[in-house]
Amino acid sequence: MKLSRKILFLFILLNIFRVYAEEKRNLNVRIEQIISKDYPEMTAYTIIKNDKGELVSGLAPGLFSFRIDTAEIKVKSKIVPFSMADEGVDYTIMISNNGIMEGEPLDFQKNALLKFVELMSDRDTLSVYTVGEDAGEVILDVTNKTFDSAVINKIELSEGQPRLYDSVMNLIRKVEQKKGKRKVVIILSDGRDQNSRFSKDQLIETLGSIGFPVYTVGMKVLSNQSLSNLDEISQLTGGMYYYSPRFKDVPDSLKKVVDCVKQSYIIKLKVKNVKADNQAHLLEIKVEETEAHGKGGKTFIAIKHPVPRWLQITFLILFIILFVTIIILLIVRKTLKRKSMGITKRRCPDCRNIMKDNWETCPFCKYMPEISVKKVKKNKEK
Repeated sequence: MKLSRKILFLFILLNIFRVYAEEKRNLNVRIEQIISKDYPEMTAYTIIKNDKGELVSGLAPGLFSFRIDTAEIKVKSKIVPFSMADEGVDYTIMISNNGIMEGEPLDFQKNALLKFVELMSDRDTLSVYTVGEDAGEVILDVTNKTFDSAVINKIELSEGQPRLYDSVMNLIRKVEQKKGKRKVVIILSDGRDQNSRFSKDQLIETLGSIGFPVYTVGMKVLSNQSLSNLDEISQLTGGMYYYSPRFKDVPDSLKKVVDCVKQSYIIKLKVKNVKADNQAHLLEIKVEETEAHGKGGKTFIAIKHPVPRWLQITFLILFIILFVTIIILLIVRKTLKRKSMGITKRRCPDCRNIMKDNWETCPFCKYMPEISVKKVKKNKEK
């Protein structure tokens, strides 16, 4: 009887734990960008939302765990909220200005850009392009202090076709060439593409390998049919898609992008047991707290350097020290050799050549007639 009660108690207890585990809320963990140029050290910018779509901040570092290629890894980590870090963001925004955007669609895009600049920090930079046959440059790498609103207000309608795929491919190449800051690309469009040289499949293949997120803001102009292109672009790159049912909602959609970026986590990792091999690997970040859990992943390249950077710096310092030491030794050796020959700093007062200490007269002066004559005259005058 007692055994039966114990079994029943354990059964009830296990069911309580099972129900509790099932009631845990889900967290959406999205790795937006991984920078692995200094592998095994790398940085992962991560955004976490709850099941209501709200951004989650203030999570303790101890709640995070990491895997590479589904295996546990030895890693040294440092987790800091982006809002507390002294970092800037390199924003690149592409707007649509083809003929169908005449009136409110273009006006609200311009207004969204002007309001976006107000949300930028002093460390952020902004570049603006337009959709066309290629990405047309409007402004490049301006700050909130150097931004000129007149340039945005002068953007006019284009007679060209909205070759969205070509423009995105061209924009990606431009952004990939940039170095330094965290990169974020934002595209404002209705998703339509007309007569691009690049196919959608080629674009998808390229988007799957870039290292920065592309956020998209969809605007219904003719229909919703082409908006799925924008959603797919964001899903492939670690960004997010925001639909603006009304043109006046476009500025708010851009603000949501900024909120995601500013309320993300900077996760710095130093991996210890995964070798650099120039191959793609999957990084998984898992968050497990009392009432919610979730995980997300993104691929990165474990960049292999011919010589580690720290070793390159060490070799450079050692070379400089060795070079300076050799020069000093040569000077000392020459000085000692001259001293052993009786040559010091003594110079002839007439020809200024160095003389040995035991020389009573300068042997060089007799080969210089002018000096010899002057010397004879001096002796006579004395």
